[in-house]
Amino acid sequence: MTIRRVTGGGTGVEERMKNMKSSVRSDASGFSLVELTVALVVTLIISSAIYGLLAGGQSAFRREPELADRQQQARVAMDLIMKDVANAGSGLPTWVQIFTRNLDACSSCPNGGAPMGLSANRTDELELLTNDSSKDNEPACHTPGDGNSSQIRLVRNVTTPLSGPVLIIFADGTWTMMNIIGTANDSSSAGNCDGSTKVRLDFNSGAGDTSGMNRPSGTCQPNGLGVGNAGSPADGGSSITNCPNEAPGPGPCCQAAAISFTQIIRYRIRNDTSGIPMLQRASSVDLSCGAAFPCYQTVARGIEDLQVQYTNAAGASTNGAPAVVANNWGSLVTQVQVTLSSRSEARNIQGATGDAIGNRMRGSLTWAGSPRSTLIALALQPSPAPSPLWR
Repeated sequence: MTIRRVTGGGTGVEERMKNMKSSVRSDASGFSLVELTVALVVTLIISSAIYGLLAGGQSAFRREPELADRQQQARVAMDLIMKDVANAGSGLPTWVQIFTRNLDACSSCPNGGAPMGLSANRTDELELLTNDSSKDNEPACHTPGDGNSSQIRLVRNVTTPLSGPVLIIFADGTWTMMNIIGTANDSSSAGNCDGSTKVRLDFNSGAGDTSGMNRPSGTCQPNGLGVGNAGSPADGGSSITNCPNEAPGPGPCCQAAAISFTQIIRYRIRNDTSGIPMLQRASSVDLSCGAAFPCYQTVARGIEDLQVQYTNAAGASTNGAPAVVANNWGSLVTQVQVTLSSRSEARNIQGATGDAIGNRMRGSLTWAGSPRSTLIALALQPSPAPSPLWR
């Protein structure tokens, strides 16, 4: 076998081997700058999307419970108000003013007046009368001194012990609330009393009256707690003819027409000690706070505005309760529209609206109700009926 020794050209082989090694190292050296930039951009896009999802979920986690609580507070409050509106006037004479007047934007209401609501508007208050019919009204036959006395006589002649707060309804539909401290027999024939023994109710003030309601100057006025509208000139001016045994003319009619075991209900908005607005309800039969009316209980938290609009049978709408004029069917209130505005307590939530103390979730609920007693009275009114009235 002949063995050849190859000489020469070794340099080219070695260079080729070096080039191959160099090429392999170049291919495995890593990403280029362009590739790295693209990868970072894609990573940022994906991270931003994930962060947006997480942030949205966290915001919804905070927002939805606050939104649900705000809506629930408003619904619960509205349901209670509408029930009271539907029962307003039950068991009372047709021409009694069952909704207290002058409570629109109530800056002069008791206990400091209503606070400022949305857009710096003052909130309304709502007060109404109702009777659960557990006790019948007691017709009155005489008011000594035309309301300047602290005694009232009833038509019935059987003495049954009566005590506690009652509504005194006067012949012009105005009323006040006084506290019966005792009863006695009286045979006076003054007024329309017939001289037989009658029940006399005493509304004396002083040591016998622990409620603070009664006044020494008589019954024809708001009581010592400021409750009632008696004593003010009745609506109608010189055309007043509904005060028995008196000539028509302006001024109040202070002749008591009936004693009613009526409940007074009032709604208002006040802030608690931490500044949270609350819708409060007071009932004259609620003594849970150990005090005489008004005894306010919280109905709903976060209710910052209460607006009330009234519509009478003649179709006129007013922000305050309209006057109810005797024998004028069109003056009866047939609809009460209530708007409650509520807010969340948590601030700076997505979708919140701003105010002076931080962003909050806000919303409103509007509903309308009709007093059943008024609708029944209109349905039973004598014909021919004035128009337009409720059908």
